[in-house]
Amino acid sequence: MKKLFLCLLSFFILASISFSQDSEGVSQVILPIDVYVGDHAEIRYTFRSAIDFFPGETGVEHKDLENPFVGLEENFSVVKAELYRNDMEYTVRFVIVPWKVGTISFPGFNLNKALGIKPEENTLTEEADAEPEFIVALYPVQIKSIVEKTDNRQMMPPVPPIIIPGTTYVIFLLILAAIIVLILFFRILLKFNSIRKKWLLYLQKRAYKKNADDAVKKIKRLLKTSKVTDIEFCSSMQAITRQYLDFRFDFRFSAISSSSIPAVFEKICAGQIPSEISEAVDNITSMFIRTDYIRYAHDSIDSQLYPPQEHQAALIKNERRQLVQMILNAIETFESDANTMETEGEVVS
Repeated sequence: MKKLFLCLLSFFILASISFSQDSEGVSQVILPIDVYVGDHAEIRYTFRSAIDFFPGETGVEHKDLENPFVGLEENFSVVKAELYRNDMEYTVRFVIVPWKVGTISFPGFNLNKALGIKPEENTLTEEADAEPEFIVALYPVQIKSIVEKTDNRQMMPPVPPIIIPGTTYVIFLLILAAIIVLILFFRILLKFNSIRKKWLLYLQKRAYKKNADDAVKKIKRLLKTSKVTDIEFCSSMQAITRQYLDFRFDFRFSAISSSSIPAVFEKICAGQIPSEISEAVDNITSMFIRTDYIRYAHDSIDSQLYPPQEHQAALIKNERRQLVQMILNAIETFESDANTMETEGEVVS
């Protein structure tokens, strides 16, 4: 009697947990409406149930399902299987790819098994170990033929590949290089004025350097030439120095007197000669005044005054080298980065 009672109890327990879907509140939608062979079709099967298919998982509204249609791959493939929860409403979602024309009939499946829910252990009877079931039976889906729709039964000609095999990385690198070039181009365009000024300044510095190098070479060559007279030496020194100054400071030093040189430098330096170049200006002025005397006081009364070493219109021993060194030092001072003077516009004498 006791054994019979336990069997009846087990039967009622299984009856209470094993049930199929109720048609009330069940709906199914397929997207797109017309499904053709090879298309991706989405099936949404919605139902309401008081059963919690997410036991012990608060805040979880989505679960992946195990494929319940294993063995039916000849008819269709399951790309994705999911279950969504919204309060007491559940939606089973499948994404399938059909492979045959006609009606697909889906066999019913146990939702709990697809969710991986295992039965609770019950030691009362062996029947209590049976897996709880909630059967979901999808409605059939009609698969159409694109051939019947288009009435085109001829095979399309083969289409050559858009990309030559093996050139994907080459195309990617070319696109990347093109993007980098465009970025650099727009950056240069936005900073054109700044880049233009820097470029002009660079060209100007190169021109200044060439001008200074030419002057230094000419002066050293003149010093090595021993056959020139003092007057010729002084005239050449002035000509080389004036030519250098004309280009370096954009002012016609060749058209001013030797005594006006300090005043011209004051105008170039906006009224005050910096201390860094004041010695160089003094040396240039001294060179011009001394060479003027050699050039124009020859055989004059002043050249015959006493003492002769101070008044004679001739260069004393090693004086050529001293004059040359004064100008070379001045050029070096003007061309040094720390003392480079930038002038704007024209200087009025």
